[in-house]
Amino acid sequence: MKGTVFAVALNHQSQLDHWLEAFQQAPYKTPPKTPVWFIKPRNTRINSGDNILHPVGEEVQSGATLALVIGKDARKVTPQNALEFIAGFALANEVSLPEDTFYRPAIKAKCRDTFCPIGELVKTALSSPVDIVTLINGKEADRWSTKDLVRSASELVAALSDFATLKQGDVILLGTPHKRVTIKPGDHVEIQAAGFPSLKNNVVAAGGQ
Repeated sequence: MKGTVFAVALNHQSQLDHWLEAFQQAPYKTPPKTPVWFIKPRNTRINSGDNILHPVGEEVQSGATLALVIGKDARKVTPQNALEFIAGFALANEVSLPEDTFYRPAIKAKCRDTFCPIGELVKTALSSPVDIVTLINGKEADRWSTKDLVRSASELVAALSDFATLKQGDVILLGTPHKRVTIKPGDHVEIQAAGFPSLKNNVVAAGGQ
């Protein structure tokens, strides 16, 4: 998993529900009809066991999700054959500052150092929904099911590969609910899902970084 990490906003029904009123306002007057993409660049990537850096004076939120891993180059694939291009899935944490708009790129919120922990790859087709559970210091803080995603993994691969050639090792984060878990220095964050190795990271103050 050394490729580009793509992520999709508004792919959980709770996000669409929360932003619906805002989407009715000018200049757009309608919710997005295609996936809203952003990238988690190389500086954000860490593994299980690494520390999440908490910027001083900021609110930081954990966004537990699944990462889809591309197994071979994909260009203009269909939802029907997308599974042929998926090597498997891993637990991930789309760490972010709070989102207050979707009308401009959220680079300062999404692209900070260590803001994308990704766990071990599991070779699965994800044929049935799974619960994604967040534990903070050993206590359950959040739980959601992949059945509430707006677009499936196959649909996301098809949508992204329609305009960008996906390379082996590229990753797509499947999205997060509107509700996120606030994390602070000293917290131990563990993300769990049945059939996946846990993704574990400690939160530490970033200091002057």
